[in-house]
Amino acid sequence: MKSPRKRIKVRIGKMTYSLSADDDVEQMRDIAATADAMIEQVSKQSPGLNETSASVLALVNAVSMMQDAYERTRLAYAERDTALEAKDELKAELSRLREQFWSMKKDLLYYRNLCDVYESKLAELASTIDTDFAEDGRTGKGRSRRKRNKPLEELQTTIDDVTDLSDESVEIIHEQEDETKEAN
Repeated sequence: MKSPRKRIKVRIGKMTYSLSADDDVEQMRDIAATADAMIEQVSKQSPGLNETSASVLALVNAVSMMQDAYERTRLAYAERDTALEAKDELKAELSRLREQFWSMKKDLLYYRNLCDVYESKLAELASTIDTDFAEDGRTGKGRSRRKRNKPLEELQTTIDDVTDLSDESVEIIHEQEDETKEAN
């Protein structure tokens, strides 16, 4: 059931008005106080105006403020809509990047496993070659070939290894080159 309308008396400008309010009487009193303050402000700025003219100017100011508030609200909703569209675009981009990430991760795992397979095959091949050289050395078949003293893993060099060569290492390298030339 609808609550009965309440009657209140308020002073706006130099007049007292009897207003009715549905629910919130205090809100109606606040609105009347704002209207009174606006009329008082217009009257102070233009002291020669009569009560009706001051009320009309205050009304024009209130309508202007209301339109400004409406325009700010409209712009805020437009910005919100733009932000929501940007959010949706960013979510789509994030989803695309996640898919790309997982695809790259899957490729990385595939290539890592492939490297492991090739490393094991190379190690197997290196041990086979080492075994063949050892057998050739015992049987005398590989006399023209140079005997390998180190497995393949130890013969790999890095940039650090190259820069750390000592005089002794350089002499060993020259001796190995001489032996290779004599064998040929």
